[in-house]
Amino acid sequence: MKKTILTLAMLFSVVVNGQDFSGIWQDEGDSSFYIVILNNNEKGLIFSNFSFIEQNLVQEKVLNRDENVVKTVVHNPDNGWRTFCKYTYINRNTIQIEYTGDIARTSFLHRKKITDVKNTI
Repeated sequence: MKKTILTLAMLFSVVVNGQDFSGIWQDEGDSSFYIVILNNNEKGLIFSNFSFIEQNLVQEKVLNRDENVVKTVVHNPDNGWRTFCKYTYINRNTIQIEYTGDIARTSFLHRKKITDVKNTI
């Protein structure tokens, strides 16, 4: 019963808040960077970009959002790089991203799977 209530609550949350953008995403055009999108109850969507190769983390600022589209701006103060991003929800595992500004291209982000690995000693 608890699982049913939890499932219904999660489904209701997605319907009320629009599409489920939250997760870890990887750009098919640049496999060295990941985008983490969190849906914080107080702050709304939070976008963080990071690279294990570049050892860098930059935050995006959400400019506006509707049900299927989120527009952001990302600025890297280390190199002055600034670009605008338009995220369009395609389905649960795919988001189209259009970059304009210091980079201009369109690509697709794919959701990375997170597995729950329990520590066993």
